Amino acid sequence: MFRKIITSFLILLTSINLYSQEVDSTDSEDEFFKEKPKRHWWKNWDDDWTMWEVKGVPFIEVNYGLGSLDQKNMNYDFAKVGLAELKLGYSSRKNFFEEKVIDFQNKYFFISRNGSDLTSKISKVEELRSSMWQFGFSKRKGYGYKFNNFYLLPYNSSGIVWSGLDMKNYPPSIWPAVYPPLEGQIKAESDIRFLERINQTIKFGTTSESGINFDFASSVSFNVAYETTVIFPSYLVWKHIGSFIIESVGAGFLNNFIDEIANSSPISLPFVNFLLKGAYQYAFYTLKKDKMNWPFNSEAPLTLENFKFGLTFSF
Repeated sequence: MFRKIITSFLILLTSINLYSQEVDSTDSEDEFFKEKPKRHWWKNWDDDWTMWEVKGVPFIEVNYGLGSLDQKNMNYDFAKVGLAELKLGYSSRKNFFEEKVIDFQNKYFFISRNGSDLTSKISKVEELRSSMWQFGFSKRKGYGYKFNNFYLLPYNSSGIVWSGLDMKNYPPSIWPAVYPPLEGQIKAESDIRFLERINQTIKFGTTSESGINFDFASSVSFNVAYETTVIFPSYLVWKHIGSFIIESVGAGFLNNFIDEIANSSPISLPFVNFLLKGAYQYAFYTLKKDKMNWPFNSEAPLTLENFKFGLTFSF
């Protein structure tokens, strides 16, 4: 299992920068349209190997959110969870089109806790309460607008995550001794078997996020985001690699289409890039809710969705 996790870690680490694009910030508007060659994602392959190179300004980010755990085949519902999160990383920006549109990216380590005790919502008696620690690495990237000292930065991110689930209660395990077993007993026992496989163990997964950062000052900004996480009950290395390659190829074609938009209408790029990539990420997430290694035959994973907001402090 450890070898499989390391294999997937290396593959994702070198490939998560698939969407990275660069443009010379010294280009004038005429040069942008007349002289700039078309950009393609595969030409940046060499940059993928240095994606975790430390550069840019350091930042600290704190987030709070509300979320929900789910597993398609479970019969009992999880109680809603609250989120507390810390991110430590580096941020870089550069002009993309004149000084109106900028290209930015953040690389960071994160640690978070999702727990039923972190939300004010009172859980129902039959709901399953939980606590889960997570840590991992991620990269977010996008194009934003610059208005004097204010920046509007829509972004998409993707990364890898390790999760440790701690269940606080289980479905009922004591039932009347009747034959055949009651339908409720069969459903409860099925849920218990799944939870026992993942409870109090470290599980590998993937995470993606779409959000908007509102930078009102050079050192403090406010952000709001929606995050989805897929947690693998078991790790199937070759199926995961195959699924990742398929997702990456599709992302490459999408990125090439976005490049064409950038070449013809750079002012529209920030939100077109944000909406198209966000929709693509969420579409793949919904497919993985049924099969964790879509399109290959695999079980339904544990999933986590969070709506969160927070503050970023840059130094």
